[in-house]
Amino acid sequence: MNLLHDTSLARFGGWTTSVHLPPGKRDPAIKAADHAYRYLKDLIVTLELPPRAIVTETEVADATGVSRTPVREAFFRLQAERLLEIFPRRGAVVPEITLRGIREQAQTRLVLEGYGVESICDRKIPVADELQKLVDQQNTVLQDDPSRTLEMVLIDKEFHWTLVKAIGNTEFSQLYNTLHDRQVRIGVAMFNAVKGRPCHAIEQHTYIADALRRFDVDVALERLEFHLIESLDELTGIFTA
Repeated sequence: MNLLHDTSLARFGGWTTSVHLPPGKRDPAIKAADHAYRYLKDLIVTLELPPRAIVTETEVADATGVSRTPVREAFFRLQAERLLEIFPRRGAVVPEITLRGIREQAQTRLVLEGYGVESICDRKIPVADELQKLVDQQNTVLQDDPSRTLEMVLIDKEFHWTLVKAIGNTEFSQLYNTLHDRQVRIGVAMFNAVKGRPCHAIEQHTYIADALRRFDVDVALERLEFHLIESLDELTGIFTA
């Protein structure tokens, strides 16, 4: 989906937007609220609906062909997932992506993925081949078409998800998956903002996979921390604090 840009800017409590929503055809088998929810979430996560953009129930209803009531339900679901901020009787705003938000998510992921790395090394869980396949897939996409950002980010997410799901803890996995949509959204933003970010990610993934092949916990954790935390220094000045 592509957003069409308007020539005028609308002001909304300090937020600005210049976008119109694209049409979103509904499959009759999908409930109206689910359709509106999936439609909006896809636009938000992929950044096709950019940070600071404003949407109203009427606009979404017109774009999706559903009534305002299921759209309102979709708004509340997305607000609970921190993908929208609702302003009663006025509409909703897509949250900004800030350096603080990126760093806080990275710190949270380091705790969860770091535990996964420790468990993989302690229990000698063989994940290196699976991780390397994902590295190869990501590299193939990058070499074929660097503009396929979303595809690279989804592979990136699968690489890190593998570090968590390998330990077989359902509660732990479910906790990690609550980050999924915001993780993808931030990934798309970073890959688009920093030209060499995809290449650097592939390089760091290779180091992590190699360390886990040897079950070298110290090196794997060191590489993971560099990848998630220390590499964020290159984002300074690109995203607001």
